[in-house]
Amino acid sequence: AAVPFGQIYTSTDSGATWTSRESNRNWVSVASSADGSRLAAAVYNGPIYTSTDSGATWTPRESNRIWQSVASSADGTRLVGVVFNGQIHTSTDSGVTWTAREGNRLWSAVTSSADGTRLSAIVVNGQIHTSTDSGVSWTPRENNRSWRSIVSSADGTRLVALVNGGQIY
Repeated sequence: AAVPFGQIYTSTDSGATWTSRESNRNWVSVASSADGSRLAAAVYNGPIYTSTDSGATWTPRESNRIWQSVASSADGTRLVGVVFNGQIHTSTDSGVTWTAREGNRLWSAVTSSADGTRLSAIVVNGQIHTSTDSGVSWTPRENNRSWRSIVSSADGTRLVALVNGGQIY
């Protein structure tokens, strides 16, 4: 869990107890590998931080940006992050290096399939964009809506998206 203007908290007992990690920052999103060992967390107007030891230590990655959301593949090697009024950024090496993808849009959330090849991202008052090649190319889908959140099935073929104050798609 990431607390805005607070710390990151981790739990190893299904949430019964929590341990504070890292420093007080404006955390906006956190993602985990399937086994919980590799983590990524985004800071609004800061970098993305990664951890390879279940959150005990953290390393700043990428540049200071207005990050909105980060997602991870099941093994934690493929990461994707979206920047508000910026681009989508992808990593294939657990966040060590990043590549800017797609155009500047009001990106607000992103999700990933377990293998990191199928990605979906939403634009505020825009469309859902999907990728089947780990973020190299993107296709706009659905209508312009006030999208709020999006999640993906493990294989990336099933998506659920929420509209702010509206319906579930």
